Amino acid sequence: MKSNGIARKSSAGVVLVLFVWIIGIAQAAEPLVPYRAWQFHTLDMPYVSKVMRLASGYDVNTVVFSHNMIGYVSHLYDGTNRGEILRKLANEAKAQNLRVWIWVRELQDVPAQFKEGDVVQLDRPGLWDWLSRRYEKLFSDYPEFDGLILTFHETEYKIFNPKEVSSSLSMPERFTKLINTIAKVAEKHQKDLIVRSFLYEPQEVQWFREGFEKTPQRVMIQTKCEPHDWDPFYPHDPLIGEFPERRQIVEFDGSSEFTGRNRIPYTQPEYFAQRWRYDLSKPGVVGYNLRLDHAGYDALFTPNELNIYAMFRFTQDPKLTPQDVWSEWTRKHYGAAAVEIEKALKPSFEVVNKSFFALKFWITNHSELPDFGYADGHLRSRTLAKWWPDKPEYKALEQRLSHPDPKLLEEILAEKEEAVALAEQSLQHLENARSLLTEEKHRDLQWRLQLLHHTAIVWRLHAEAFFGLKVLNEHHDVPGLRERVDRAIRGLYLQANVSDGNPAIGNKPPAAGKAIRKVADDLRNRLQKTAVPPSATRNMK
Repeated sequence: MKSNGIARKSSAGVVLVLFVWIIGIAQAAEPLVPYRAWQFHTLDMPYVSKVMRLASGYDVNTVVFSHNMIGYVSHLYDGTNRGEILRKLANEAKAQNLRVWIWVRELQDVPAQFKEGDVVQLDRPGLWDWLSRRYEKLFSDYPEFDGLILTFHETEYKIFNPKEVSSSLSMPERFTKLINTIAKVAEKHQKDLIVRSFLYEPQEVQWFREGFEKTPQRVMIQTKCEPHDWDPFYPHDPLIGEFPERRQIVEFDGSSEFTGRNRIPYTQPEYFAQRWRYDLSKPGVVGYNLRLDHAGYDALFTPNELNIYAMFRFTQDPKLTPQDVWSEWTRKHYGAAAVEIEKALKPSFEVVNKSFFALKFWITNHSELPDFGYADGHLRSRTLAKWWPDKPEYKALEQRLSHPDPKLLEEILAEKEEAVALAEQSLQHLENARSLLTEEKHRDLQWRLQLLHHTAIVWRLHAEAFFGLKVLNEHHDVPGLRERVDRAIRGLYLQANVSDGNPAIGNKPPAAGKAIRKVADDLRNRLQKTAVPPSATRNMK
C-alpha cells in the first residue's frame, strides 16, 4: 500500500482470495434493499475500472459518477474527453450488470437572455423550455447513463436564494417546477431521476419537503443519513421516512471527507449500524449510496475498507452485530493478528472525533487544520442547536464555545488529551501484533496510526491556541494563559516541521506541514494584537 494518494496496488493473490471469499458471502443471503450503490468522485479511469470489478463481491448493483467526474451537464460538453471517458466507464459498468447514475446540479450555465444582471429570471418566457432541451440532449447523446442525481445546493444559481434567482413562484414551487421539468424528460427517455435533499438550513429543507410532495411518484429522493453534511453528532436526517409512498435512498460517507480522507483510520461499523438500522426502520427506504473516494482518497485499499464491508454485511444480514463485522473483517485481513489489530483500529473513531470536534461541535476544515475565522464561524454556522432544536443544552454550549471561559478551555483540552492517549494505545496494540503481520501490512498500519497520533497532537495544540486566544479575547485574566497560547503556537510550528520531514505525510491532509504553518501564522498574528492581561503586566514588572 502507498502513503502518497490513493493506495491502489495490492498483491494479485491477496485480492483474488479476498474477492472469492466476499463473493461467497454475497451469494449466501438476499439483500434487504434493491438499490446498493457506490459513488465515485475522481475521474481516474484505471481506478474506477478496477473498483467496479470488485462491486459484485460487495453486492453493489449501482455506481454513481459525481464531483470531479461530473457535477453539471455542461461538463459533458466542455471540450475535453471527459464525456467519452464517462461513456466508456458506463459501458464497462453495464457489462458487469451495474446501473449507472450521474450527478447534475441546477441551475448552472444559464444563458444571458434569462438573466437580469447576474440574477436568473425564472419567469422569463423560454427558460423552462431551455432546461428541457438541455436534458433532451443529454439523454440523446449519452444513452449509456441510466439516470440522474439532481442537487440544488453548491451550484452556480441556487433556486431558493433570492439574491441569485428571481421568480413569482414561492420557494416550494421553485423546487417543484425544477424537478417536474427534468422529470418529464427523464420519463420520456425511461431514465431514473433521483433528487438530493442536501441543503444547509432547516428552512431550506422545509421548502424542499413541500416542493417534493408535488412531484411525480416515479421521482426518487436521496437523503444523507444526517442533515446537511457528515457530522457524527447530528441527529438522523428529519426527511428519512417522511415520504412513505416514494423510494428513498440514504447517502453514507465511506470517503472520510471530513475525518482524515482515509489516510488515517476512522473505523465506524458501530456508527454505520446505528444510522442504517434507523433508516431501514423507516417507510420508503429502498437503498443506500456509499461514497468511496472523495478528492481521490480511496477507502477500499486502506483499513477504512472495513466501513465499506460493514455496509455490505449489514445490508445482507439485519441480525449481524458490529462486533461480528469486526471479527470477520480483521480475521480475513490480518489472520492471527486480528485481535490486536481490532484493538489498534477500533479507538480511531473516538480519536478523530475528539480531535476534530470541540465537545461535539464542528471546527475542522475538511480534514485540514482550520484557521481562526473558519473555526470561529463554524461553531455557529454548524451548531448542533440548528438540528437539535428541542435540546436547549446545545444552544447553551454554542454560546459557551463562542465565548469561552477558563473552565471550558480545560474541558476542551481534556478531550484532546484523551485523543492523544487513545492514539498512543493504538500504536501499542500494533506493536503487540508485529510478529504476526507481514512486513507490508505492518508498515501500512504503522504509518497510518503514527499519522493518527501526530494528528491528535496537532489538534491538541491548536485547541489550546485557538480556544486560549478566545478566552483572552473575552478578557479573562488567567495567569500564564498568554504564555500557554504562545507555547502552543510554537508547538504547531514544530509539528509542521515534523510533517515536512515525513514523506508519508507530505502536503496531504490531515496534517500537512504547509497547512499547519499557515494556521500557526494566523494565530500568532492574532495573539500579537491581543491586549496583554493585567496579570501578565504585573509579572513583567
